[in-house]
Amino acid sequence: MYPVLMVIHVIISITLILIILAQSSKGSGLDGMLGGAASNMLGGQSASSFLKNTTKILAFLFMISCVLLAFQLQGKKTVSSKLVDQLKEEAVEQTTTEQSEVPVFPATEEPETTNE
Repeated sequence: MYPVLMVIHVIISITLILIILAQSSKGSGLDGMLGGAASNMLGGQSASSFLKNTTKILAFLFMISCVLLAFQLQGKKTVSSKLVDQLKEEAVEQTTTEQSEVPVFPATEEPETTNE
């Protein structure tokens, strides 16, 4: 289920990016750079409202897909969390082996100092 949701999420993301770039803004956006091709292709005056409504719908779908992906990962170990756990275990093993290899020297008596 997770891979399917991730593919849908990526498709929504890419489509949302393209729709936002196609909208005209103060600087005319991508539409102005293309000579009004987006407006001509989408039907002139209604293109602006169509792109705005499409952006709202895609933004809502993007938020829903984010929430669904978060619920899918809840309580599951991801690849990165498994790697972190593995590195922690290796660090603990390394420190225990280093501690067992440290030679233990008997306490030596301090030499007596004579005050002359």
